[in-house]
Amino acid sequence: MDNTQILKVFKAAPGTAAYPYLKDCTLSYSGEGALIHADDSDRKSHLRTIQAAARTLSSAGYKKVELADSDSMKWTREEAYVFFLGFRSIKNGADIIYPHDIDTDDFRTERDIITWLRDTIDAPASSLNPVSYSVFLNSLSAIAGNSFSIKAYTGDKLHSESLVGLMTVGGGSDNPPCLYELDYNPTGDVNAPVFAALVGKGITFDTGGYSLKPSDLMRSMHSDMGGSATVAASLALLAVQGFTGRVKAYLCCAENMISGKAMRVGDIISYPNGVTVVVDNTDAEGRLVLADGLIRAGRTSAKYIIDAATLTGAAKVALGRDYNAALSLNTGLSNAFVKSAASVDEAAWALPLEKFHLGIVSSSLADITNSASGDGIAGATSAAAFLSRFVPSGLHDSWLHIDLAASYRKTPNDIYQVGAMGHGARSIAAFVKKLAE
Repeated sequence: MDNTQILKVFKAAPGTAAYPYLKDCTLSYSGEGALIHADDSDRKSHLRTIQAAARTLSSAGYKKVELADSDSMKWTREEAYVFFLGFRSIKNGADIIYPHDIDTDDFRTERDIITWLRDTIDAPASSLNPVSYSVFLNSLSAIAGNSFSIKAYTGDKLHSESLVGLMTVGGGSDNPPCLYELDYNPTGDVNAPVFAALVGKGITFDTGGYSLKPSDLMRSMHSDMGGSATVAASLALLAVQGFTGRVKAYLCCAENMISGKAMRVGDIISYPNGVTVVVDNTDAEGRLVLADGLIRAGRTSAKYIIDAATLTGAAKVALGRDYNAALSLNTGLSNAFVKSAASVDEAAWALPLEKFHLGIVSSSLADITNSASGDGIAGATSAAAFLSRFVPSGLHDSWLHIDLAASYRKTPNDIYQVGAMGHGARSIAAFVKKLAE
């Protein structure tokens, strides 16, 4: 078929391809367009089949498609959404015409927020640095109807606010670090309590510092700010969905570069909550900036604190690129997040974090180390144990850490092209709403 024209895409029953030898296929073509043969008896498998078909059509070179209803088969909103996820590519975006009854204002806005999330994570470091990030955040605010405020801390404000993690990690770059505070306050009351405080890792490029990454691992490190974009998108989703509680988000943004001003192995950081940290690995920088955000989140007296970060390779080893990891000292909280993710057709898995794990980051040179070592150390768990030291002890049972293993793909699979997947923001928004019930 001509892939320069608008391709109509229909749903069809399994086993109804025109030729007998195609009876088991999930994607076929007719004179009218493409047919997706998806068995809807299993929801998860059904949606994956549709997303995989979208991914195949995009890879085949189709630039624009129309999701068309037939008399017997009509598209649902979630089917259209996963098609959008699979069809989108970095080069061509996702040019899709949707059925009128699906393409409502709220559906368009949700797609726009997820598109913003993916495009922002995919932006090269030459376009997105800690300071220029503000341009991207202003775009997100516009999508969400300017429903939240944005405040930036950079330069001398970092010193006056004792944002020592950001200053340490970002000190080696010509692009100065920045902390962004997003405030969604539907009440309009400046004294309104904060229901949830979100914290995101915003390392806009990560060389590893003097613990230098090899080139192959560095190639995708423009995406190391995925946690910050994910929590920003989550806040925007909550805003457009009419969440009635106040939500703040702290985006901890820096570049981890090498220079005469860069942090060194053996440096010791003293945080304003009294915790000292020895830098045993300059490539474990994300937790150093998250510490600043968690301290500030704790000061809001929020009922819940949720942080998200592309933090460890260990989470990817454990779960691949298919699931995000959820860790909490309150297993009920991490399990609840897994359920919330599933409710919006995203995937998360709870990993262990118990009180005895907190000791694995202890150090003889400072209170804790940013890089626990030893036989059998669980990397994702030790990173969460580190972060727990910057959450007020009274909020330990109300704090959730999300290691975003499923934020970005360096290589494609059957349902995603290379690049950001947009995975996690809907999970967090659904989770916050569930907590408020």
